Amino acid sequence: MITIDGTNLSTAELLRIANGEKVQLSAVASQKMDKNHGSIPTNIDILSQKRRWMLGESANASEFSTQDFILAHCAGVGELLSDQVVRAAMAARCNVLAQGHSGCRSVVAEALIHDLNANILAKVPSQGSVGAAGDLAPMAHIARTLCGLDGIERDRTPLTPEPKEALALINGVSMSTAIAALTIEKAWTIFEAFIWATAGSMEVILAQSQCIDPSVLAIRGFPEPAEIGAVLRQILVDSKRVQSNRRPDAFSIRSGPSVIGTALRSLRQTHHVIYEELNGCSDNPLCINGQWLEAGHFHGAAISTAMDQLRVSLAQLGSLSERRTFRLTHGQLSEALPSFLIEGTGLNSGFMLAQYTAAALSSEMKGLAHPASVDSIPTVQHHEDHVSMAPIAARLTSESTTCLADIVAIELLLMAQGLDLRQQQDHKPHPVALSKIHAAIRTDVPFWSDDHVLHPCISKIHKHIQCQTFSWPIPRLFPNQ
Repeated sequence: MITIDGTNLSTAELLRIANGEKVQLSAVASQKMDKNHGSIPTNIDILSQKRRWMLGESANASEFSTQDFILAHCAGVGELLSDQVVRAAMAARCNVLAQGHSGCRSVVAEALIHDLNANILAKVPSQGSVGAAGDLAPMAHIARTLCGLDGIERDRTPLTPEPKEALALINGVSMSTAIAALTIEKAWTIFEAFIWATAGSMEVILAQSQCIDPSVLAIRGFPEPAEIGAVLRQILVDSKRVQSNRRPDAFSIRSGPSVIGTALRSLRQTHHVIYEELNGCSDNPLCINGQWLEAGHFHGAAISTAMDQLRVSLAQLGSLSERRTFRLTHGQLSEALPSFLIEGTGLNSGFMLAQYTAAALSSEMKGLAHPASVDSIPTVQHHEDHVSMAPIAARLTSESTTCLADIVAIELLLMAQGLDLRQQQDHKPHPVALSKIHAAIRTDVPFWSDDHVLHPCISKIHKHIQCQTFSWPIPRLFPNQ
């Protein structure tokens, strides 16, 4: 049971909620919400004010209800978001309301929690939000179900929101934050696997060890390359193949600590931004000490720029892994291993098409890396004249992580084949840490002596990466936020 209090919900906890863990509202948050709601002047109707602002003084507020308001914003299109994302968005919105500045009664947060724990979830289209004035369309679809306006009979009393509560349910960038939070957790998991693929490829191609020498990395100018070098040395500590007396390697190997270290920094920075956003007050207007204050806290610039930055770093990792995969399949670059990592008469294609797939995915990641945050299209008669495109940035980054997971799965697949072939040549033992990963891969994917279907092999290793079923014998490199 995870307690929501509006102050310290972590991305790891949000992932657990997304995967089905139950939640509860803290007593302190409940009291804070009710106290704040009680301080609101009774003669203020936020929805009526906003309706007049948009349509003019002639707008008839008496004909406009909170139900109309919610339904009018259900304008999403596209494929439905997963139940996991919808659950995360509900929890993220509840965490904002729990801070007590949205003018909502505690029953609103309790309604969200009830539906979370009962797994009563809306069908939410993925497209339609620009991430400013909040994720209005997708959150309205959630509010529609919460308020019993979707035409489905359920064994619970639907929420009847007050005017500001209807606005608070759909305001803010909780959907963008939820997608970003789940994406950053996924990215960390893939990053761990990427480190193993890096070390394994170094072992297979007989890499020079000077690129991970601590004295060299200590003077790089920022700490992350040294951290990456330390982990790679830990994995390769007893290697008989990665030695200092080799010729310098191609940049995909030699510059690995610098490139991977840069990605590590980006992961940490992005993680911190999303954690802050998850526990910030993304809403408007805000009720502070009984006064309504209009601000711009519904804008998702922090999310969009952080997701864009991360997506660029992930594209670099995808390119790095694909280049190493290419070297593993090229007989003249892999230090005397057979081309495409398979012995044969020339009729076998081996892992040739695996590199094709990695190249296609790497190219796709480069296309996805175009920043969404640099675009802005005015909405609401130019009043909302600068928008963030945060949900687009978050969705694109989620897609990018899926591509990267497949690229890394391909490199791990070829790494295992290369380790077997290398041992057949030199009869040297693998480093102990790599042996564990090699054995885990071999439980699902056997050594290839002849051609097989590649798809299930890649899919099995991808699943291992996603589910973290490999036993990673190294410490994690990031904070538990």
